[in-house]
Amino acid sequence: MPLPYGRSPHRRLGIRTVLTAAATAVALLGGLAQAGGAQAADGYPYVNLGDSYSAGASVFPQATSAATFCSNSLVNYSHLVAKRRGMNVADVSCAGATTTDLTKSQYRWQGPQINAVGPATRLITLTIGANNNGLFNDSTSACQQAWLSAPLSATPCRDEFGTSLVDKINSSTYPDLVNVLHRIDTAAPNARVLLVGYPQIFPAVGTPVCSAALLTTPADTEYLHRTFAALNSALRRAAATTHATFVDMSKVSAGHDACAGDRRWVEPTLGAVNFPSMHANTRGQQAMADQVVAALR
Repeated sequence: MPLPYGRSPHRRLGIRTVLTAAATAVALLGGLAQAGGAQAADGYPYVNLGDSYSAGASVFPQATSAATFCSNSLVNYSHLVAKRRGMNVADVSCAGATTTDLTKSQYRWQGPQINAVGPATRLITLTIGANNNGLFNDSTSACQQAWLSAPLSATPCRDEFGTSLVDKINSSTYPDLVNVLHRIDTAAPNARVLLVGYPQIFPAVGTPVCSAALLTTPADTEYLHRTFAALNSALRRAAATTHATFVDMSKVSAGHDACAGDRRWVEPTLGAVNFPSMHANTRGQQAMADQVVAALR
């Protein structure tokens, strides 16, 4: 995997620059070294791709060998699956990733996630799609800002975005999912691919108490629940189209959303135990691992 800065024959690199580049390379390689076995050029046997829900961004302990800003947990669902199946995992998922970041570098110091897979890869897990077209940001911080800007409105988020969030899921995110799953299948023709859906973040029925925790109105909470249901539907359809296995989290996570108190699998905006909020917590990652293992049986 290339260092973030190329070597120039006309410029001496200072010691700090050299050490920084070396440390970055060691960190990146260290994260992949967990896989062992196959050579990187042929792909690692088990690879975890995807965004913050794959990475376990809010779950501690975090992997010190992970690429900067990726926030990979040592107990995210891929590590739990690997442990239960007696495997090692090359976890190259990264917080904030979109489908584009699977095939292109998300950061200068991080190669495309798909570089970790190859003919030797037998298992791939990933959760991806919520960051496409800014969906996650629009559903959280942008909708919260809309509520703060119009506190007397019953539906400030829906008033701002209307059908555009779901429209983009169907017109853009879905074909992007299909395309990247085809790319993964081409790169790793011998792998079983499990596309893991998102657990319920927003409850199906909004309440004033829930609104206080999420900084959204009850009606907008329900609106956002339907939006993420549309995203999970797009993931399901993309998996079916590309012969991947869709791991459905929506049904099993009902009653475990960000407003479910001690039963929650996702942390709310206010009162979150881990940061960033609105992400799967330890119980959420364990539940995702349970569903992956069940699908593999």
